[in-house]
Amino acid sequence: MKKAVFSTLGLALLLSTSTAVASAQEAQEAAPALQKESIQLSSSWYTDVEPNNWFDQATGITVGGGIDIYGNFGKFISEGNIGYDFADYYKFTAPQSGFYEFNIQGEIYPNSWMMLSVADSNGSIKRSAEDRQYRLGINLKAGQDYYLLVEVANPEVGQLFDYRVFSTIK
Repeated sequence: MKKAVFSTLGLALLLSTSTAVASAQEAQEAAPALQKESIQLSSSWYTDVEPNNWFDQATGITVGGGIDIYGNFGKFISEGNIGYDFADYYKFTAPQSGFYEFNIQGEIYPNSWMMLSVADSNGSIKRSAEDRQYRLGINLKAGQDYYLLVEVANPEVGQLFDYRVFSTIK
């Protein structure tokens, strides 16, 4: 009798363990994974220098001509009471009039993504990329100052983003 009870209990334990493992594997397969694009270094670049989380802290850059910007988000910045960094601002002067195209590469989370905007010298947004669009095109005038805003939409603490922004002038 004892053998029959232990055999039955052993079988029940084995089946429940197998079911739990299968359920965990199914849940893992169903969960959306982080998408990561490989980021290739260019020969000329700028790096994200903190603090640059608002217009008056913007890092000066040059756009076009194969010059890239490399940065990251999601880290805790203690200086200046910033907290978690989910925005970077860059200031530039348009070297010529024309159509400027800005592109961003980096991590994409299921509910969070990076986005680009361009603001004029007064900080008024001229154009923002649509949700989950990693390219922004805009006509700019030579000699005018602008801001390039790189931000995270719907950020969550613990998410880390490495990014590369590159631009062309047409």
